Amino acid sequence: MTKTPYQLANIPVDGDFITGPANWIVAQARKFGLRYLLAHADDGVIWGRIDNDGLHISHGIAPTSPPLRASTLQQARIFGLPGEVLLWRDDDGWHARFATDTPGNDDDIIDEDHILWGDTVETVKDGFTLLREGAQGMRHAVPIVITAEQLKHHQLRVRVRHYITENEDGEAIITLSRLIQLLPEA
Repeated sequence: MTKTPYQLANIPVDGDFITGPANWIVAQARKFGLRYLLAHADDGVIWGRIDNDGLHISHGIAPTSPPLRASTLQQARIFGLPGEVLLWRDDDGWHARFATDTPGNDDDIIDEDHILWGDTVETVKDGFTLLREGAQGMRHAVPIVITAEQLKHHQLRVRVRHYITENEDGEAIITLSRLIQLLPEA
């Protein structure tokens, strides 16, 4: 391990985010070539997709998905193969950073797929699939179209990239992880 396998850049979060979080998210997605949004709010999880005409979120499709509001948002990840913008709030206010790969350092990267829950397709609408899981009836709407056949084979997953560096004792550790892909992609 000769160099850090990732690059980080701080992103300013200004008043425009507070008054129009969707516009801020779309601007970051376009700037860095990103496609998807996964946000956690006080009142639920919000999935999103950034298309040419703007941000489309799961609020209108999933009964438990809240609207996107800066006042209830805890954190958001805008992601794609080129990198990830992580936006979070703490006692000092809003912060954001962009993470991407360091070119030519693939040996210090591990990609891992995480299967997303959902065993029944309830609805497909506007490029989102509303999924239900088990007897509890938990629901979420992912920003891709997925079929019941794909669910049977656990094809709905999010790919996470882990970056490995050495700590002060020379041990290899995962220093940073980021979302890179929602699969299967169209």
